[in-house]
Amino acid sequence: MTVRGSALAARVADWFYPRVCPGCGALSDRPGRHLCWECRRRIELYEEGVCERCGLHAEGGVAHGFVCGACRAAPPSFDRARSAGRFAGVLREQIHLFKYGHALWLTRDLADLLEGCLRAHFAFDEVDAVAPVPLYPARRRERSYNQAAVLARELAGRIGRRCETAALIRIRHTATQTALDAPRRRANMRGAFEAARPERVRHRRILLVDDVMTTGATLNECARVLKKAGAYTVWAVTLARG
Repeated sequence: MTVRGSALAARVADWFYPRVCPGCGALSDRPGRHLCWECRRRIELYEEGVCERCGLHAEGGVAHGFVCGACRAAPPSFDRARSAGRFAGVLREQIHLFKYGHALWLTRDLADLLEGCLRAHFAFDEVDAVAPVPLYPARRRERSYNQAAVLARELAGRIGRRCETAALIRIRHTATQTALDAPRRRANMRGAFEAARPERVRHRRILLVDDVMTTGATLNECARVLKKAGAYTVWAVTLARG
């Protein structure tokens, strides 16, 4: 189906089965999407003033490029990471609904943000493959899906790349990161991942996908393992920065 045909089909579907915006409860005015334009507008996107390495947003309207203190002190294993927006308000609510509320119908809305971030901050034509941050098997069974894998498959399809869902596996269950500072987060993640299919990443440029980045400890460990397996470069993109 062509892009125009897909848009027409979405409009017809919306006519018969109106989508309700999960942000405000009104009918969505965005064809084929659930989040309405007003709620979408309220998401604080990161477009400039971010660390060139990890994407940390600098408060105060910094417009020039810089490298944050954390990346200068301990350069991360990933080559570049970017987040679409701030983990707050509408975006935080939608991520929680998607991640914990089985709201897979939000996939396209959230993938729009990832795609916009990718096109704004990366030369996406240089990506060879897309890989999600994996869940530990027990957590995957408990949740019934890996939200990062759902987003990664959607994004990979949009840019015409293969989604390597089995490239990385999680081999160790880790304690929740919520109450840990940055050094303890890095220690907590050490040895949590393994490159199950090294041949799928060797000499390739990998795009890692996850929902939220806080200190970057998880993405950093994934990138370290991918680089050890022979990945040429590792970029990372997430929906939000905590």
